[in-house]
Amino acid sequence: MCKKLEEKLAFHSAPALCGIKASNLINIKKEDIKNLSEEIEELNKNHNPKVYFDFLSNNSNNYLILVYRKEKLEEQLLNENNMKFLEDMGYERSNDILDYIYELKRRIKYNEKFPHEIGVFLGYDLEDTLEFINGNKKPLLKGVWNVYSNEKEKEMIFDKYNRCKNCVLRLVNKGFSLENFMR
Repeated sequence: MCKKLEEKLAFHSAPALCGIKASNLINIKKEDIKNLSEEIEELNKNHNPKVYFDFLSNNSNNYLILVYRKEKLEEQLLNENNMKFLEDMGYERSNDILDYIYELKRRIKYNEKFPHEIGVFLGYDLEDTLEFINGNKKPLLKGVWNVYSNEKEKEMIFDKYNRCKNCVLRLVNKGFSLENFMR
């Protein structure tokens, strides 16, 4: 894996790579990493079924990639409240997360506005995701996501994600391979 991709993944996806978060989203400019498709194909070959790298969109300038731990994302998406929410948002109910990911990709590609229900894919609190979509309240905290309830609990979650990211970045910068964190 090229050093630039390793650093970007460490910075944007460490919590998912380390298994403390269901998934992370990373936006990569095409000009930054020339052989990104091949790099991602190699990562999937080496790390599935633990970690998956899925292109959500590919426009003329950027790639949008969902990095996820399948079992964690299944736990997140197949939660009854999240399934009901996605169903209310027009997703067909399924027990296969790939159906949800496929629909999310379709919405990113064809809808005029970004599908903010992506919050449940990224492990955001459902109540916070709903409040963000409704846009009626001012957030109590802005961090990994906008927080509308349980501020202290979410501060602790954000701190855990940041500590993970900083630790992984520090080790990658010392020469450790990011692939060690994906096992």
